[in-house]
Amino acid sequence: MSKNKVFIGYDYDNDKAAKDRLLGWDVNKEFDFSSYDRSFDFAVDSDEANVVKQDLAARIGDASHFLCIVGKETYRSAWMAWEIRKAIELRKKLVAAKTDSINNSPTAMQGVGASWSTMFNFDSIKKAMN
Repeated sequence: MSKNKVFIGYDYDNDKAAKDRLLGWDVNKEFDFSSYDRSFDFAVDSDEANVVKQDLAARIGDASHFLCIVGKETYRSAWMAWEIRKAIELRKKLVAAKTDSINNSPTAMQGVGASWSTMFNFDSIKKAMN
């Protein structure tokens, strides 16, 4: 049985620790996780963003799942909204995992058939992915 390839979308400046915690929980390597581990100091709609968007699109396209870590500020991120829309366009299975159940959800992730984990622990996230 092959592992699910999961691209992790997250707010690098605010939620890197949550992403690292998720990777640490996967001690048995049940998933093939990837992410784009970088902060962007330019706008998603700028000319500078085109190369990054191409790379992100390829990485998301290579995955079977798109997992959005929903931190406290994620709903404000134009980059996260772009990644979610790209995952929808590429017909990826959408999963959202809130680091805290009271975090606002990104608008792009609402009403699109995503599976949700409102508890940030490996069992809950794994269940949402299956």
